[in-house]
Amino acid sequence: MSYYFAILKNEDEQSDFEWVKACEQMRDRVKYEVIDITRSDWLEIVLSENFDCLLTRPPGQTSIFKNLYDERIYILHNVLGNMIYPTYDEILIYENKKLLSYWLKTYHIPHPRTWIFYHRDEAIDFSYRCQFPVVAKTQIGASGAGVKILGKHKDVQEYINKAFSQKGITRRWGPNLRKEEIWKRSLNRLKNISEFVRYMKKKRAASISDPQQYFVIFQEYIKCDFEWRCVRIGDSFFGHKKLACRGKMKSGTSRVSWDPPPGKLLDFVKHVTDKGNFLSQAVDIFEDRNGNYLVNELQAFWGSKNPHQMIVNGKPGRYILMDGQWVFEEGEFNANNSYDLRLDHVINILRNKMK
Repeated sequence: MSYYFAILKNEDEQSDFEWVKACEQMRDRVKYEVIDITRSDWLEIVLSENFDCLLTRPPGQTSIFKNLYDERIYILHNVLGNMIYPTYDEILIYENKKLLSYWLKTYHIPHPRTWIFYHRDEAIDFSYRCQFPVVAKTQIGASGAGVKILGKHKDVQEYINKAFSQKGITRRWGPNLRKEEIWKRSLNRLKNISEFVRYMKKKRAASISDPQQYFVIFQEYIKCDFEWRCVRIGDSFFGHKKLACRGKMKSGTSRVSWDPPPGKLLDFVKHVTDKGNFLSQAVDIFEDRNGNYLVNELQAFWGSKNPHQMIVNGKPGRYILMDGQWVFEEGEFNANNSYDLRLDHVINILRNKMK
């Protein structure tokens, strides 16, 4: 049986790449159409065809296009009833740290304490009573961009005053110096100077044109030696450790340890993702020095060049829950940035709906 998909790309001209690649590899079962949801005729184009599912890729560079994508997905899914992948809630929470903190608190999911202030006087009052260090975050910002660890009362007040000004808070747009082999990666990019310049201009424009103004997000600093990156796509579970490279932050580094995730951790990931009925989710988890798990981030999409997200006894693979037990299955399940696995999951959902 053949399925017909719409790939809803965002303002990034490459945002449809992995979905297209996945669909091309399943040409015998899949037809697809790429639709730029940021264009003015987006609704007419979607309505002109009878798609089995809309494959999404929400943006994470600027709040303007993030809001645009969320609004239009709301119409397509909540009003018109189109099936989307991942779910609407996953798209809404993606790159929305404020909403994520509300969601975690509402569902009583352990996470670092988070404070969000829209009034400068409240934020200033907080600066006198908070424990240091404290983590400041911007609403949008992957790979640790927009995250600052503030160690002094003066630093927090300067951050607040900047946020509640015309200047606002801008995210890092230059190279991520926390990643390993920074010079090697930079030299590779410099092999194509024009492409490198275009890439950096794009990142700089996104950061400068979209400062965070008139609210702040602070988070409790958790002392831990590593952060777990766990992934769930359908019934497939993965996990590995993210290690600090430079400084105290684990987010945005490329250092990993392939220690297999314990069953207790996989149970926790299943609990979190079951709460939201999530289909595609990376769950970044702090394990504090008392062995407690705390959710730091939830992301429906993430970047990874590895064809695997987990190694157990030297073998890549995934865990599947069978009869209450976590069973390891060997294989490279995360090729094409896990989009192949996502597409396989979508097809299984559609197949089961038709039974």
